[in-house]
Amino acid sequence: MDILISDLIAKIKEVFDSSKVLSVETVYEKVNNSEDLKLVISINKILYDDINIIYTKLIFVTDNSKSKLTKDNFTYLYDINCEYVRINFTDLEDFSTKITDIFEKNKFGENIKILSNFIKSPASLINKWFQENGITDISVINVEEPKISIMPCKSLNFDFKIGLSNNQSVNVEISKEGEKEYIFEFNCLDKNFEVQQANLKNLINSIGTNINNIFKNKM
Repeated sequence: MDILISDLIAKIKEVFDSSKVLSVETVYEKVNNSEDLKLVISINKILYDDINIIYTKLIFVTDNSKSKLTKDNFTYLYDINCEYVRINFTDLEDFSTKITDIFEKNKFGENIKILSNFIKSPASLINKWFQENGITDISVINVEEPKISIMPCKSLNFDFKIGLSNNQSVNVEISKEGEKEYIFEFNCLDKNFEVQQANLKNLINSIGTNINNIFKNKM
């Protein structure tokens, strides 16, 4: 196999041509005990057809001149607990077919899917939770979405700034701790506290509950 990096990038752009992507960043990293390099492509907030993915990485192995691939496979970030999946391919057309299949069939892990669904309409989801739980004296006006820069998976975090109807805002940082634990860090009104969760299944409940707790004694 002899695939040039320039042809690979062109094919990736072709695959995502009709998609909306917030940002793309690339970096080369050293491979342990090898002269080869890793080409890491980080993609923020991809809207592929009607499937929304908050973040993923594509990783390829290249020669040290950064001109061509040396492995006939790539790995992609499947879930934010640093779980990757390796995909083999034979040529650029086969690569195109397989990466298209990943996004068309939403082949990602549960926690990435939860965050991806959340950023579709975060204010509406939190306000719905407030309504369902009888909270009527506060609502979410807007949520600033995070832009994630290239970083090691173990350091990956998602920061949200949530603007509220009482002219206050709450910063919520979601990060991974170890293999299975997620940390919610809340910052507002000189308060800074953490909540630990085994996964992100209760994402909306955790955000809604803690925002309400911050302000319930101040209304």
